[in-house]
Amino acid sequence: MKIIQITILAIVCSLGACNSKKGNRASETQSFPYDLKTPAHRYTLSPDLEEVSGLSYFKENQLLCVQDEKAVAYVYDLKKEQIADSSVFGGYGDYEGIEWANDEIYTLKSNGDLYHFKPFSKEIARIPMDFPGKIELEGLAYDSQTNRLMLAVKEGGKKDEKVVYMYDIKTKVLFKGMVIKDKVLTSAGVEAHKFKPSGLAVHPKTGDLYFLTSVGKMLVVITRKGQIVAAEPLDPKLFRQPEGICFSPAGTLYIASEGAGKPGYILEFANQP
Repeated sequence: MKIIQITILAIVCSLGACNSKKGNRASETQSFPYDLKTPAHRYTLSPDLEEVSGLSYFKENQLLCVQDEKAVAYVYDLKKEQIADSSVFGGYGDYEGIEWANDEIYTLKSNGDLYHFKPFSKEIARIPMDFPGKIELEGLAYDSQTNRLMLAVKEGGKKDEKVVYMYDIKTKVLFKGMVIKDKVLTSAGVEAHKFKPSGLAVHPKTGDLYFLTSVGKMLVVITRKGQIVAAEPLDPKLFRQPEGICFSPAGTLYIASEGAGKPGYILEFANQP
């Protein structure tokens, strides 16, 4: 699939559009609605999800999970604290994201290819992508306002920027949707060379983009206009290897971490208005 460059739709971060003060200035813009030091609950995952790499809200009290080596979509029941069901959608690969959109499951491979299917269906559709140059993607999110999938680049591309591509589900068009300049990250107190998104989610209330970075152990929040409004550090003892992120419709935050030799787990954080 060729990328169509749509300039009018691109959200380009510049020093003028983003917070220009150094350090974490989230409190000066808006209060961060989660206490990332105090999870409301911790869900320990089974060995099947030791390397959990993607997370999505599915139904009430249920999340979708994927792990990076197996093409299996898992349904995790939060009440029973166990896998409720699973659906195989392919063979061995590097799968880094999962999303529930329009009654279908979408999964992201690190090379950018998307797979989508009805739950537990044997009919699997692959959407090949044609990106400029060699890149690695890990973050996948669904924006219900625009009916688009967001694909965050972790590695590759231009050295001084990070890109989020948009895939319009209706028109099947892929385009560059957000460009985040390194100098903008630096001005907001984020080490640009460590900003390598491992997860991405859209907040259901504010529409802000929540970027999870496993390398830099941070949660960076960026508005649709490209303003960085929060850059929250993640305690490495609490977040061993954060890879997946999602929200419930009410705003409850879930972050999944790989086990790194131990069981994988999901942390739940209450929304604090």
